[in-house]
Amino acid sequence: MSTRLHILLFAAVLFTLFEVIKRVRGKKLLLQYTLTWLTLLVVLLLVALFPQLLSWMSDLIGIALPINMVFFLGFCFLLLIVFELTQAVSKMSVQIKDLTQKIALLEKKQEK
Repeated sequence: MSTRLHILLFAAVLFTLFEVIKRVRGKKLLLQYTLTWLTLLVVLLLVALFPQLLSWMSDLIGIALPINMVFFLGFCFLLLIVFELTQAVSKMSVQIKDLTQKIALLEKKQEK
């Protein structure tokens, strides 16, 4: 990676990190949903600071090129995000069902 790309990646990661922290403090994002993003940002920060880490990881796993490692890690990250969102939607679905049942019971009780 070129020095310019290192600096750009480092600046982008720091900007995104500060933005995520600002939104968590402002209660616009829940901390439980941002932990995955924070983990990704830390990994990207490490790659920006130590680019040889990516080559080492790809050699360790047996991936031919470091760029393929980037795509593999990106795919794994997206799967993790999809899993977390599925959990959140499932939990909210149960809560909506419970609230709907409670509202129906209260309306029935109010009619009597």
